[in-house]
Amino acid sequence: MKLHTRGTGHDARPGYVIFAVLIVVVVLALMAYRFTDAMTAEYRVGARASDDAQAKAAALSGLHYAAAVLSDRATFASELDSNPFDNSDIFERVEVPAAAGGPTRKTAYFDIRCVAAADGGVEQRFGVIDEGGKLNINSMIALDPTGEVLYNALLKIPNMTPEIADAIVDWVDADDTKRASGAESADYGSLSSPYKAKNGPLNSLDELLLVQGVTPELLYGGDRNRNGVYDDGDDSTDRGWADYLTVYGRELNVASDGQVRTYLNGENLTTLQQQLGPQLGDELTAYVLASKLFTVTAASTATTTVSGTTSGRSTQMTVTVQAGSSTGSTSQRATRAATLDELQAAVSTKMANTFTGGNRVKSVLDLVGTSIKLPRAADAKDTDPDVVAYSPLSDASKLDALATLMDRTTTKQAVEMVPRINVNTAPREVLMAIPGMTDAYADAIVSARASVLPSDPAYASAAWVITSAGIPPATFKTFEKYVTGSTMVYRVQSVGYFTEGGPVARMEAVIDTNQGAPRFLFVRDLTDLENPRGFDPAKTTKP
Repeated sequence: MKLHTRGTGHDARPGYVIFAVLIVVVVLALMAYRFTDAMTAEYRVGARASDDAQAKAAALSGLHYAAAVLSDRATFASELDSNPFDNSDIFERVEVPAAAGGPTRKTAYFDIRCVAAADGGVEQRFGVIDEGGKLNINSMIALDPTGEVLYNALLKIPNMTPEIADAIVDWVDADDTKRASGAESADYGSLSSPYKAKNGPLNSLDELLLVQGVTPELLYGGDRNRNGVYDDGDDSTDRGWADYLTVYGRELNVASDGQVRTYLNGENLTTLQQQLGPQLGDELTAYVLASKLFTVTAASTATTTVSGTTSGRSTQMTVTVQAGSSTGSTSQRATRAATLDELQAAVSTKMANTFTGGNRVKSVLDLVGTSIKLPRAADAKDTDPDVVAYSPLSDASKLDALATLMDRTTTKQAVEMVPRINVNTAPREVLMAIPGMTDAYADAIVSARASVLPSDPAYASAAWVITSAGIPPATFKTFEKYVTGSTMVYRVQSVGYFTEGGPVARMEAVIDTNQGAPRFLFVRDLTDLENPRGFDPAKTTKP
């Protein structure tokens, strides 16, 4: 008897089908995982790119913020307290507000950072660098096209050699005549990648890298990320020439309040009198006008140091003073000091009969330590003494008048001037590059300027070099062509970052404050230098 089972009507399937299904499921799962992982990576990349862009935007915001703060005269004086060089209250951890109605993002910040000279070394600060405090290569060649002044000035810069100084002068002078150890187009034309010498002003400091003998190490030093700290990988702690040299500068012939200075050598003395009176006062105005109408002589051949008080502080000034002798007349007639009324009367009488601009004033310092013998009255007796007006600038109690005169007046009519070195901020190395400067004078300037306040009338005119540092007026006259007490151009570094970590961006710009309408002369991205980190956002004075 056979037992028959009821079939299903289909052949039995092989058992490996389940394994095929499982393989397909695993492959699909892996593909899904890889896709998810790729999308996650893409998201992270996108987020990182967004953070990078936001950090860079924050750094750029810092540049514009600095431009606004530096160029606004009221903000500069009040919020900055006239100190843009070391001011953490204004330049540290500034929040960048999010755009209204925009997507939610992390909060970005920026710092305005710099590396400044301090006690023989350098230190990081929250502030900017004054380009006016550096030796301007373009200015020096403009003031002396022969290049000798520039050559001698360059030799005062650390690590400079006569050969490189010659080559730099050859690069910027107008001719193609090679200096003793320099290089001109013929030398550069023989290189594997030939080019010609510029024979004109530099457009950027990096252009010096084209000059024979100049290397990145000499120009920027061994501090690779330019943060003033010796990091792993740095070649040395030497600072580069970029700390002392510049090609950017601008100087307007304006007073500390931004108003155009009064031109002393104009043709209309009546207009000059009207302009000077409210600025200088009656006594100094009368003496300035008298110097243009009469003969000015030295009050004495002797000099002395006089003391006084200027803006609440003790000051000293070496001046020529009247010693009771004759004022240059061949007679031995006695003299007496003129009263203000007598001086003004003599000036008014002479002006009424004068139809020219009078004597030319070459420098206001020519008025220090001088005297003017006034015309004798028609009814004066032979025994009557000569009436002599003595310069108010020789009176130590009136030292503020010298600062005001230097700030408010000018002997040059041009409004745009060749940029000069700002003695308020120039490091000692740059001061030594000023023609005629000595070690003793440079030390006196560095020592005295620590106590000179920006609010001092002598600050913007550099008159404090005479009144506080004790530099003789005659000596300052030799510096006058090369020095000033003001600046318009700053180098700014802005660091954009997030407090919780993440990417950091670093931007640099050279900004001309331009009388309240700032201009960017140069902008570049320094983010690539941040390896190792140059300015660590974690190192902050704010909580």
